[in-house]
Amino acid sequence: MKAPFGTATRSDLWLAVALAAAVIVGTAIDAARRVVEILPNRDVPVEVYFESQQQAIAITGLSEPVRVDLDHATIRVSDLAPASYVSAIAAVVVPALAVIGVMVCISWLCRNLAGSVFFSRTNTRLVTATSLLIVGGWMLSSLARTMASNGALATVSPEAADVSVTMQFSLMYLFIAIIVGSLAAAFHAGERMQRDAEGLV
Repeated sequence: MKAPFGTATRSDLWLAVALAAAVIVGTAIDAARRVVEILPNRDVPVEVYFESQQQAIAITGLSEPVRVDLDHATIRVSDLAPASYVSAIAAVVVPALAVIGVMVCISWLCRNLAGSVFFSRTNTRLVTATSLLIVGGWMLSSLARTMASNGALATVSPEAADVSVTMQFSLMYLFIAIIVGSLAAAFHAGERMQRDAEGLV
């Protein structure tokens, strides 16, 4: 289905495409920088999440240590085991690919809308793919981070088995995926109604 768009609205859509392109470039550069830091397998930064606990830490500029609640920390380890090494790389690459995939889908969708193409099979698939990328990237990156955390702790100390590492699942991503999935259902319904209307003509 084609719907008219004013000049201002079309400009907004192309601005969204430009911003998505900037996000893609920034995400790719950041991911490449972090992967390059991991590849030598020396002083690999691994973020570890654990049960919240109070610790006294020294803060630059303060004379006395300050007690804080810690629930995560970034540790640096060398000579990670192969599985942990791959997980550390995946923890960087998977979310980056998910973000890039989402931005590509959004750019493609905005381009179609700017061309006055609204309800179409392509647009429905783009919105559906966006929802799946959000959920898939969220779950896989959380799993990779947890595996990398366990491996990093095991490398640091044999007592790592006594440390309770928590898997991070932000419900925000699930909430966003549900909203986008609802939009995909709306696009699918509009596409079906458009086909039915064309069949009556």
